[in-house]
Amino acid sequence: MSESIDILVSSGPGEARYLVLAEGRPVELVVDRPSLLLGSVFRGRVTALDKGLDAAFVNLGAGACPGFLPGAKALGLSEGAVVVVRVRGEAQGGKGPLLTPQEGFPPEGEAPALLRRSEPLERLRAAFPQARLVTEAHHEVDEAMAAALDPVAPLPGGGRLVIEQTAALTAIDVDSAGGRPAEVNAAAVTEIARQMRLRNLGGQVVVDFISGRDRKPLFRLVEALRQAVAADPVPTHVFGLSPLGLVELTRERRGPSLAELLCRRSLSASPETLALAALRSLLAEVLARPGARLGICAAPPVAAALAIMSAERTEAERLLGRPLVVCAEADRLPEDVLIDEVP
Repeated sequence: MSESIDILVSSGPGEARYLVLAEGRPVELVVDRPSLLLGSVFRGRVTALDKGLDAAFVNLGAGACPGFLPGAKALGLSEGAVVVVRVRGEAQGGKGPLLTPQEGFPPEGEAPALLRRSEPLERLRAAFPQARLVTEAHHEVDEAMAAALDPVAPLPGGGRLVIEQTAALTAIDVDSAGGRPAEVNAAAVTEIARQMRLRNLGGQVVVDFISGRDRKPLFRLVEALRQAVAADPVPTHVFGLSPLGLVELTRERRGPSLAELLCRRSLSASPETLALAALRSLLAEVLARPGARLGICAAPPVAAALAIMSAERTEAERLLGRPLVVCAEADRLPEDVLIDEVP
């Protein structure tokens, strides 16, 4: 019997969020913003070749950073050549998006040009054709998003995972929190696989299971973790134990993690994220209080973020049927956004 899959949708001006539930548990979170390009297809133009890396840098236009296309020699590329590519990984850390060749589109035509923008919901519906679609699931998505941004993930039956992201790697510590070590470790295996997918963790990951003098249980945990990550649609490779007894693995990077996308380095929400959340809250409050003239009162950084979101403001004003009113209040904390009546 196949597992029950639900796709929950929460959309608003400037952002759509999708939550995949498997048997009622969150397994994947997708945030779609106009600036994100993963899965989009471009007709690009090669601007430079790097023989040492055997790669081409491709101008995608649309204000995007030049993309990185490996295997330039095998593709027979030269500077100025036109190539059709798909974005395989989002731009991150000052580096442009990772590209891969894409067939099925004519290479002739204007370049650079966007040929097809990725639609995450289409991808999710294709991946889960039997899934039930639930729209306007703002509360459920908000809760799952908050839990996925928390560095601590509780384990069923006791224990917890402490997940710490750094520039070099992600460290996952298995904490018994008073539980039985063997039971906590066993529960941690499936939860680690779920959390990596849910948080879109990429790159090098090290796991510190609860261990004693006998290493045999750790080897069994390594095999169990290999089986658990086999269902992940993103390639994940478990290498084994390090000399220090840490389990080392890598998960293919598909752009910024959820925390990197939504938060600043301090892991507090970015002004852009808070601004988009404020627009969602405003529109929800307008539905709950018809006839009330509501606006947004926010800290200056959040108000400034709203001020430069021209497309998002236009969409919000279309839904409101009137101009959007935003008040900047210097004594208000960034996370403290107030939806209130305005003159």
